[in-house]
Amino acid sequence: MLIAALVAGLTLWLTFGSKALRDKRNWPALAAMILGAGLTAKGHPIIGLVLVAGGGAWLRRPKRWQGGASAPNRQFENQMALAEARDLLGLAPDADREAIIAAHRRLITRNHPDSGGTEALAAQLNAARDLLLRSDLH
Repeated sequence: MLIAALVAGLTLWLTFGSKALRDKRNWPALAAMILGAGLTAKGHPIIGLVLVAGGGAWLRRPKRWQGGASAPNRQFENQMALAEARDLLGLAPDADREAIIAAHRRLITRNHPDSGGTEALAAQLNAARDLLLRSDLH
């Protein structure tokens, strides 16, 4: 059983890497997988394979399942992004749709790659415009 647990641990390390093993939220899944490997080696393959599959599914889950920012934190981040977009375009917080479009047009004509600007700055200006126009609709 000890050899099976060591082999399972080494397999997990090689498969998922040290990052997954350092995250304490993954430890129950890792323990289930090691226990499942031990049970499979001891002659209980159905229970063992279910534990291994469940632990693997937990470790491969999409990021949206993992604990992320709470709703107030996401709202704060969104407000920060809006403030940065307004600063980039040089707009007041109460700017309307026409002001957003005019500010973008004024800045993009000066900073477009065809006019000597950079692609990165043009992309930032376009992203700021899109973000502010989306937030203006709501």
